[in-house]
Amino acid sequence: MNTAWIERWRAARRLRTSRHARQLAALPPGLEAYWRRSAPQEYQGIPTDAFFFVRAAEGLMDFFDAVRRSGRACALPSDAADSVWHAWLRHDPAGLARFCQAHFGRPVPHIEREGLGSGALLHTLSACRSLDGARRSRQHLPALFRLDAALRMPLGHGYRLHGGEIAYARLDRQGYRTGWPAPHPGLTLQALYLAGAIDRTLLESHQRRAHRTDGGDGGASSGCGSFAAADGGSCSDGGGGSCGCSCGGGCGGGGD
Repeated sequence: MNTAWIERWRAARRLRTSRHARQLAALPPGLEAYWRRSAPQEYQGIPTDAFFFVRAAEGLMDFFDAVRRSGRACALPSDAADSVWHAWLRHDPAGLARFCQAHFGRPVPHIEREGLGSGALLHTLSACRSLDGARRSRQHLPALFRLDAALRMPLGHGYRLHGGEIAYARLDRQGYRTGWPAPHPGLTLQALYLAGAIDRTLLESHQRRAHRTDGGDGGASSGCGSFAAADGGSCSDGGGGSCGCSCGGGCGGGGD
C-alpha cells in the first residue's frame, strides 16, 4: 500500500476543510520541503509526511489566532506546531512576519519558554476556548492542546481531560501517553474560573465531586505528582520540558 499517497490525500482534504484553509493555502511554497529536511535535526523521530505537516501548520495557525484573540503573551502547548514555527523562522523570518501581519493583524514574536510570564499557558487556553465557542459551563480541551497526542509527536506534550481537570504528562518517544496523568498546576478549574474561561457552576460541581471522592477534605485540585508550581509558574514535568509548553509568542513581549 502506498502510504505516502494516502497521507497526501488526507493532507489535501484537511487543507480544504480546515477553518484556517485560507491561511494554509498562503503558506510559502518551499516551507514544507524545508521543514521536512530540518525538523528531524531538532525533533528526533518526528514524522515528516504531508498530513503531519498540514496538521502541525494548522496548529500553528490556531496558536497565532490565540495570540491575536488574547492580546497577551501566550505559550505554545505543541511541539508539532513549534516544529513548523522554528522551520519557518529559519527559512524566511521576514516572510513569516509579513504573513502574520496579513492574516492575524500583527507579527507574532517568538519568545523562548524562559521569557514567558506567569499565566501564558492559561492565556492560550482561554483564547482557544473562546475561538472554539466553548460554553463556560462545560470543560473543554481545545484541539491545539490535543495536537501532539493526536499526531503521536515523539516526546510531545500530552494533555487530556482526567477527572474533570486538565492533566498533563510528556509523551514517550513513540508519541504515546505513559504513566498516570497529573493535573496541570496552571490550568486547574480554579485558575480557569479566575480567568473567566469557565463559570462558577462548573467549578462548584467539580469541587463537590472532589469533596465526595476524598472523604471531605477535597476541593478543586491545584496540582499533584511531579508538579510543584501554581498558576503557570516554573515546574518540572519529568521529561525535559517545563510546564507543558514549547515556547511562546505575544504582542511585543513576554510578560503578562
